[in-house]
Amino acid sequence: MDFTTFTFDTERLTLRCCELSDAEPLTALMTPQISDRLATWPTPLSLPETQTILRNSRQRAMCGTSFPAVVIEKASSTIIGWCKLDCADGQADMGYWIGEAYQRRGFALEVAKGAIGFAFETLDCHQVRAGARMDNAASLSLLKKLGMSPQGTQSFWTPARQRYEDCAFWRLDRDNWLRKQ
Repeated sequence: MDFTTFTFDTERLTLRCCELSDAEPLTALMTPQISDRLATWPTPLSLPETQTILRNSRQRAMCGTSFPAVVIEKASSTIIGWCKLDCADGQADMGYWIGEAYQRRGFALEVAKGAIGFAFETLDCHQVRAGARMDNAASLSLLKKLGMSPQGTQSFWTPARQRYEDCAFWRLDRDNWLRKQ
């Protein structure tokens, strides 16, 4: 299945599959503070590096193994972040980030809730998994708020920094999600 045409809305946001034309705004949003919490988005980030990320992401979307999406604030039609669902064997691995200027407004929670619903309802996944570095208190709190269950920690390769880092992984099963809706 080709995910490049997929899109979904939340109350204040639209998430649509990324396009190469999204490279400039995404590059502008990537700061050292955001990159420090992400495994695959380095800083400094050049426009050609972002274009490579988007090309590779779109290729996986065409194969139906990933839904890489830009997060667009509806009110301003501005790209404010990124969300990705990597899908395999009925499981979606979720990752997301929101640009610094748009943080502390509840967008990350809205994105994550929307992505979880999309994974279960549209992509027909039975489980969503997410991870966060052990020192990322905000993300760990968000995963708990989403109703996810901790699954332990593991050392995880972070291409952005070319090293292994300890991450906590969390999981949510579709049945548990549906019971809370």
